[in-house]
Amino acid sequence: MLTPFIFAAATAVLPPPELTQYEVQGFRSMVFIDINAPREEVWDAATGDVSPWWDHSFALEPAELHIEAEFGGRFYERLEAGSSDGALHATVIYVDAPQSLRLHGPLGLSGRSVDLVSSWTLTELTDTSTRFTVELSMHGEIDEDLARTVRQVWQHFIGTRLKPYIEAGCHLEPDAPCSAWEEG
Repeated sequence: MLTPFIFAAATAVLPPPELTQYEVQGFRSMVFIDINAPREEVWDAATGDVSPWWDHSFALEPAELHIEAEFGGRFYERLEAGSSDGALHATVIYVDAPQSLRLHGPLGLSGRSVDLVSSWTLTELTDTSTRFTVELSMHGEIDEDLARTVRQVWQHFIGTRLKPYIEAGCHLEPDAPCSAWEEG
């Protein structure tokens, strides 16, 4: 019979669990959303403090959700005010304001071996209308279902969250209550 000490010492040298193999796959996809607002307004609402419209986070109520629209900038989430706990969702690898931004990082797929580049292009359709395009390039521990989910989530962020936020004028008073998502 092994004493608890000997058992602990014996199990400490056991090999790690078996490896799990996954197939590396790659996918590209695009999302197009037309927003009734000038390109500069769309850019300003889509960068900086995105907490009013970005609704996926690690914390239930993050202290900050911020996209720094400069090369080398971060898209980060601070879990609690004054804390150094948080998540780096992506790094800004290209910016040409107010028309292009490229993010490199796992976003909500943190913890998976996924390489994701999200490229934004804001095209001025008229003085008061902007096409927001998100081009997605992803590869790694990802299958077709997860790639479709990533596309659907971006469709949600831009089409279901950002577009109504801007079109309701909530971006002009971000600290005021916003009626963009109220159910009728």
